[in-house]
Amino acid sequence: MHHKFKRVIVLLNQEEQMDRLLKRGVEFSQQHNTTLEVLYVHEEPLFDIPDYFLSDEKIHEGQVDTQKIKKEIQKRLKEIDTTKEHAVLVYIDDTVDRVLNYTKDDNHILIICNYHTDITPNLIMKSSCAYWINKGDRDKYNNIVLPIELKDESRKSITIAKHIFPKSKLHLVYDYRFLFDILEVQEDYLNIVPTTMDYESYEEIRDINKKEFEDFIKEFNVEGHFMEGEGLLHEDLIEYIQKNSFDLTLFYHNVEELFFSPAVTVKLLEALETDFFIHTIKD
Repeated sequence: MHHKFKRVIVLLNQEEQMDRLLKRGVEFSQQHNTTLEVLYVHEEPLFDIPDYFLSDEKIHEGQVDTQKIKKEIQKRLKEIDTTKEHAVLVYIDDTVDRVLNYTKDDNHILIICNYHTDITPNLIMKSSCAYWINKGDRDKYNNIVLPIELKDESRKSITIAKHIFPKSKLHLVYDYRFLFDILEVQEDYLNIVPTTMDYESYEEIRDINKKEFEDFIKEFNVEGHFMEGEGLLHEDLIEYIQKNSFDLTLFYHNVEELFFSPAVTVKLLEALETDFFIHTIKD
């Protein structure tokens, strides 16, 4: 199985990019045989709402009409997909709690949404769902970057990337770090460099890792870059991705792995202008 998604949820908070996200959700559900649901949550302090989403009786008070929103979304869905009707739910406020309650951290769900500085980081930190996050106006991706570790989890992530984005050019990046005991290292200390006493071991382990990385590249027939980080992990990745003008950053998050913790993912999300596809490896 190339991916494990059984449900696709298009998460909307405003009208901006609504058609793009709905189209993306419909196309993914059709291509990968999943269900499609739409969850619209209007955050009153954060987003303006079009007049046609307001109640006729109290339009001067700015009262949201959830039924109008639902009908508008159903209308747009019908224009994109005439073959099926999809569930549409509309709520007011508390996007993060709505998503957590609606998904219950089901690892078989892919959520398609826009990036928002307040909402998205909270979702990434609190939810183990997969996320396809829109940060621009891209309809297709020419170049995808996938940071990896030299583990089986990364093999699974590469397989997912090649399956979901078969027409995109995939580029792997591995940021080599010299860590004797990763369990004792905190995220604030990801700029560790070898001491003089350690240098022989450093070179030996680096060469082994570089060979393993080259094996990954050959196995999957993709391009790759072996990086020896000098700064903080997320800063090295951000600089590299920005310099090479990638369209999509694919990342897997795992609370048990330092390099792929939600905190590092959020730092990349905040700094990069690529779209993001973030998923978990666990079944």
